[in-house]
Amino acid sequence: MADNDKKQRFEKTVSGIQQRFGLKAIRPLKQTAAEPIPHLPTGFPDLDAALGIGGLPHGRISELIGMPTSGMSTLALKIIASVQGQGGTAVYLDVPHTFDPDYAHRCGVNLRQMLLVHPYNGKQAIAMLPDFAVNGGFALLLLDMPLSLQTTHQEPLSSALGRLLAPLHQSGAVLLCLTSLQTTSDGSLSPYPAQAALPHYASLRLLIQKERWLYRRQDIRGYAAQVQIIKNKLGPAGHTVPLTITFNGTVQGDGFQEEVP
Repeated sequence: MADNDKKQRFEKTVSGIQQRFGLKAIRPLKQTAAEPIPHLPTGFPDLDAALGIGGLPHGRISELIGMPTSGMSTLALKIIASVQGQGGTAVYLDVPHTFDPDYAHRCGVNLRQMLLVHPYNGKQAIAMLPDFAVNGGFALLLLDMPLSLQTTHQEPLSSALGRLLAPLHQSGAVLLCLTSLQTTSDGSLSPYPAQAALPHYASLRLLIQKERWLYRRQDIRGYAAQVQIIKNKLGPAGHTVPLTITFNGTVQGDGFQEEVP
């Protein structure tokens, strides 16, 4: 009789968690291991391979960190184009109001298939996130918010991210947060605050850094960058992946660091 009671309590607990967080929240280990993890390709095959699951995990928070001109915006726009290529839609919360429609188009983004939002400030952007996650029907939520504003709104951002975990899991949407860093006087990246909320909630964290410009004669034809996987809950971390971004009317990229002839 005691065993039956334990089994019933166990089944009730599992059922309650699945109702709150989705049927896939708890499954037998052998079933979980046999199924691929749903993911969103980044548009860069070498980076997808290094992530272990093929891209950004669905239903989770990912963070992309970089300084201006590092390639962070290019990678983010390529991810939006990847979403659209799969028939999904994206919302772009542009807190610093730096979105460039022409450059996005050259990165392959269909501007008619995405929603661009210009919040008045960081606090308003944070307040909008739950509505988009729960009711928007978007495959990708992209929050472009500099580290300085994240630090200013640390408490509401932490609260919002915590509330988003369950809706994101249920909807399968990807929340990608762009964190802009600045450089110090010696040229190194500004430190990331130890108490920041986003690194705690993110399942995946990528740091992108530009290495050098690529020239053809005297003209800039692209740049070489590298992406470091600094956190990855669903795959290997610590790897660094080289990327090359080239300009030729459109913006293209691959995983090979080759000089433009």
